Amino acid sequence: MAESIQQQSRVSVFLKQHEQWSAWAFFTLMSGLIMYCQGQRGVALLHTPLLGIMLLYVLKICALYVRRSTAWALTGLCFAATPFYHCPQAELCMSLQVVVLCHVLVWARGKRDAFQPRHFVVWGVSMGLSLLIVPAAALFYVPVAVLMLWSNRHRWWKDCGAASVGLLLPLGVALVSRPILTGAVTIPCGGLAPGVVMAVVPVLLCGAFVTVRRSRPTRRYAVAGLLALGWGAGLVLYPGWTYFYPLLILAVVGGALLLHRHVANRRMLYLLRAVGLLVPFITLCAVLILPIWRQATGG
Repeated sequence: MAESIQQQSRVSVFLKQHEQWSAWAFFTLMSGLIMYCQGQRGVALLHTPLLGIMLLYVLKICALYVRRSTAWALTGLCFAATPFYHCPQAELCMSLQVVVLCHVLVWARGKRDAFQPRHFVVWGVSMGLSLLIVPAAALFYVPVAVLMLWSNRHRWWKDCGAASVGLLLPLGVALVSRPILTGAVTIPCGGLAPGVVMAVVPVLLCGAFVTVRRSRPTRRYAVAGLLALGWGAGLVLYPGWTYFYPLLILAVVGGALLLHRHVANRRMLYLLRAVGLLVPFITLCAVLILPIWRQATGG
């Protein structure tokens, strides 16, 4: 009996890893197809595996709060922003922010009692790259560092060392290879007007609070307050719309939670889930059809 249970657990772990690899491969392929259809070639396509990793962590974040099928649908909705990615440096900072946010939310949900040294290394690398590429985007990591160190206050000196190692890695590479800074982004990445983003952010914060509120009672308000502080600081020093993309993820999950709570029509929920699952393919079709339609209409 024990051997059977152990074998089932191994199978479940394999399926979980298989799902993660499948998600990364799917989103990497779809992102590459969309960018290729938009005319990006060569080096411009090298960051599509990074987008695949980011969307994998979006799936992990969604799966913390909703069932797997709904998590895939919500990730599909977030995938719809892919055609607007034209600034690889800012997208690198956005992807790292999603990864760090996932670590924080796993702790907030109670799936982890403390942060591991690797999480502080990832935080340090993310902070260092943000300082080099989009300095204003480093605002997000300051309150997150306070939260992580507070949760690990019994061994804060070890975690400070791990964070310092991660922080020094990109800074050291930048000192050795100064050309890495020639493509640095110091201005907001285009795509959306700052006024539109700043008007939408308060609404997104309300939706994100619905999501974070599902955390452990002793952790929910600390996480919500520090994340709101991090994104609120972005309204002062506007790093670009990509800075608020992780906030959009939490708001989308919050909207899904509200729908499940207040919509009694299950068929409608199934329909919305199906639409979310089809969004990556709809996005690809739109990227293929819109140029032809504009050429035909003379737009």
